[in-house]
Amino acid sequence: MSDQLLAKWVDDRSSLTEEEASELLACLEADPGLARAAKDQLLADELVSRRLAQDRAHFEQQVAQRLLSQGRDGSFLASTLDAVRRMDRRRAFRRWAAELAAALVLVAGLFFLVFRREASVTPASALRSGLRAEYFPNRDLRGVPVTRIDPGLDFTWAAGAGPIVARNDIFSARWTGKIQARVGGRTTLRVRHDDGVRVWIGTTPVIDDWKGRLRIAESRGELELEAGKTYDLRVEYFNGGDRGVLQLYWSAAGMPEELIPPSQFSHD
Repeated sequence: MSDQLLAKWVDDRSSLTEEEASELLACLEADPGLARAAKDQLLADELVSRRLAQDRAHFEQQVAQRLLSQGRDGSFLASTLDAVRRMDRRRAFRRWAAELAAALVLVAGLFFLVFRREASVTPASALRSGLRAEYFPNRDLRGVPVTRIDPGLDFTWAAGAGPIVARNDIFSARWTGKIQARVGGRTTLRVRHDDGVRVWIGTTPVIDDWKGRLRIAESRGELELEAGKTYDLRVEYFNGGDRGVLQLYWSAAGMPEELIPPSQFSHD
């Protein structure tokens, strides 16, 4: 009976009832040889944890020789080794499950970060600087445009010196591309213009002042931006004659107003 209790204790020390634990303790006190075997088993457990990754067959042979040298019978040896093997399998499975769970969490985290970055923050190296510009020989964005890449939105056209060669001062333009926010939070866009202008960030119309005028005007709009995030940008403009002006500024908490620098514009 003491051998069975000892084997059960080796398999799972928390599995003994109070009565079985008391019985095993009494047996160990009455049998010094059995007590030494239990003590050696504790040492064997420690060796198992340290030598599990080494030569398993050689280690089990060492354990068997130690137990046989103390005169324990074969059934006790078999039950002890079986208990050790079961314990090792449980430890290996728990370790494998923990490593698998950690790997899955890591992969999921990496996937989320990569997907989120690709969806919202486009690396500057993946984009070409400047905005795609289309210039039309009328004030209504009609017909076949003259196209080019403009570095930013900072224009002052003198009378008779519009962007379309051999045309008068009546023209319209559309710029498309992307704009990357420098800071997050409520952001104000301000446009100096002569004549009309419209601005969209994404699908949101921020500024709409599409009318002629005799002098330079200013228009403002506000929206929430996320620092580092890249947004679609569309700006439309027309000049009804004489000089033309178009300048786009921004400001936010912690960022004084500035003319939006070319480094923040890009096009696919």
